[in-house]
Amino acid sequence: MPTLSPATVLVPSLSSPITEGLNLIFSPDFPFEEREGKVVAAPRADGAPLSVGRVVRGQESLLEMRQEIARRFGPLPDGVLPESAPGDAPGAYAFSFVSPSFASPFASQRDGVFFGEHVLPVFGLWKDVDHVTWTRAAAQLRIHRHRGLDDFVIEIEARGEERVVVARCPRPETLGAAVTEVVAALRRSRSWLRKWFGEKPFDRDCALRIPPLDLCAVHVHDELIGKTLAEGESRMIGDARHGVRFRLGGDALPPSEPGPITLGRGDAYRRPFVCNGPFLVVVLGEPPQDEVRLAAWIEALEPPEGAAAAS
Repeated sequence: MPTLSPATVLVPSLSSPITEGLNLIFSPDFPFEEREGKVVAAPRADGAPLSVGRVVRGQESLLEMRQEIARRFGPLPDGVLPESAPGDAPGAYAFSFVSPSFASPFASQRDGVFFGEHVLPVFGLWKDVDHVTWTRAAAQLRIHRHRGLDDFVIEIEARGEERVVVARCPRPETLGAAVTEVVAALRRSRSWLRKWFGEKPFDRDCALRIPPLDLCAVHVHDELIGKTLAEGESRMIGDARHGVRFRLGGDALPPSEPGPITLGRGDAYRRPFVCNGPFLVVVLGEPPQDEVRLAAWIEALEPPEGAAAAS
């Protein structure tokens, strides 16, 4: 179960600048907004990430929200909601759990990639994965761009209507700039010309290595505190916060022992997709809208307990 970490920040918009040494997460699933000086329910798009959001009035109401989150998503990460309600003032709270899953599981390894100063586990596909696992999982992959080790865009088809896009690119100025570039790459791939002259499918000359993610962050919406609810209630909002847990790769197969080329940068492959440095993950809805359901810039991953240090 993840806990809040100063290295992971939930940002309120895609225009938020990327800061070296931080993981940034954006989720559009906060169900409140300010309108004409009052707090109102925000419109939510169809297929928005699973979430619980409500106006809490008192300690009993806060406890009911905690219990609802636990029923739907399991134990609530520490620090996502306050321990006590904000006195007599109502609180506007939401918790979103974004956890895409895949119809066919990927392989995994405990010591899979060098990432900064640490050796991290990975999920994905590589040459020594068994034929059945490789064939089924590879069918879920679509390559949109591969210009080199540090510049690629690959899509993983998830269950339901979601798609997970993983990309490496030079560090952009904002999270939105990275997302815009990735979505543009996807749309170019859908053009009729790219269908004939686009990237080859994922094959045995490719390797996919992604560190599994289980991150949690909270954003306090200061702009709503002190505002009144639009429902006619005169009391002012005393607290407003959105917590998000993002989990990826947790449904991979049990880890295998690392092979002799496990920790390389993928040099043994013609087209390696190896997340051994800052990378972007975007969870999208169906095309052509490509609705952003979550975006995360990742560059501050902590190794699991007992993991080896990179040499």
